[in-house]
Amino acid sequence: MTSKIVLPAIRARVGDWNYYVTTLTFSEVADLIKAPDEVHERKRLADWIQREAIDKHASEVSTYILKTSQRFLGSIIVGVYGGKPDWTALSIKSPEEDLSEEQRERIDERLGLLHFTGAEKLFPIDGQHRVAGIKLAIKGDVDKGLLGESVSAIFVGHDPKSETGKVRTRRLFTTVNKKARVVGKAARIALDEDDGFAIVARWLIDFHKLFSDDDGRIAYSSSTGQIPATDQSAITSVVGLYELAKDLYGPPFPKGFDKARPSDEAIAEYAAFFSGLLDQLVNGVPELKKVLVRGEGSPGSYRTATRNHMLFRPAGQRAFCRATQLLLQRGLELKEAIATLRAVNLYIHKSDWHHILWDPVAETMITTKVSVAETQLLRLAGQPPRTKVAGKRLDDLLSKAS
Repeated sequence: MTSKIVLPAIRARVGDWNYYVTTLTFSEVADLIKAPDEVHERKRLADWIQREAIDKHASEVSTYILKTSQRFLGSIIVGVYGGKPDWTALSIKSPEEDLSEEQRERIDERLGLLHFTGAEKLFPIDGQHRVAGIKLAIKGDVDKGLLGESVSAIFVGHDPKSETGKVRTRRLFTTVNKKARVVGKAARIALDEDDGFAIVARWLIDFHKLFSDDDGRIAYSSSTGQIPATDQSAITSVVGLYELAKDLYGPPFPKGFDKARPSDEAIAEYAAFFSGLLDQLVNGVPELKKVLVRGEGSPGSYRTATRNHMLFRPAGQRAFCRATQLLLQRGLELKEAIATLRAVNLYIHKSDWHHILWDPVAETMITTKVSVAETQLLRLAGQPPRTKVAGKRLDDLLSKAS
């Protein structure tokens, strides 16, 4: 926003949110509402959310606006960076004589003017695809007749200076979008404030030195967890990191980490544990240290048919983390568990991993047999499988492949 604006608005409250209901013209939507680029520390994460949750469906909304004369759009929920909206109550002198004093007070308390100084930043909490669609439609509107059309808008305050304020905004985003088509699994991972694994994965992306924007070690383009073949810099993806957080979790940590928001202490404890695991892997596995610490070569150079390392592949990382969690559950310390598994030949193009993580004929990854890969890793490390059934499943697979 660059200039002062005043909007007629109704003030209301639900839960611990104060909100204000008004309307914005399509022109005001295009000029005033920007992308939610301040909800996360990493800019690449914010940019990815824009692509994942918004841009994919903007063209559909634009086509609907331009082609449908009886068009109608639902309300946009708008967050305000830079403080709460300034609202002034209006006193209404109604000509109706049958209004009770209680009714008059209720009207006076709710009707007013919403003031913006011009310094605020507005972003969509819900209706991101509608905002993007409106902007596209305006560009395609030859007669510019759409500029004066309106959409209802609900304003809520957002405090960008505190982590508490960001958490409130991300939770509201997730709450209103969880059942919406536009937010898939990956976007929920980036925003959910009740799933402990999502919170930890996001914390690592935001704060662990491994995932700084400059190095490109996290892939935002993948919705499956795998790293695109063209990406030579990434070591994992948003979804991949989330899956690792789940794979590594187990005793002594309590159950239900993803069912309801864990305590801040529990989140901090698990985030520190996961961060410690990453540090030990990076500094303890020669190939990881060479690439990620000394800067010699790229992660992609360890994802080839002739040099294919387990810990540069998301599926291999999952098998390693699952096996690590099991060894911790059996009483080993983290350093000891990693050392035990690290002693195995982790190059998956070798025969030990054929038909488990690597197809030697097609020379492609096998990503659907993570639990079998875990069992093979444990066996090669001289450790019993998680269960007898898991051991038999591996034996059956190897027997059929031979």
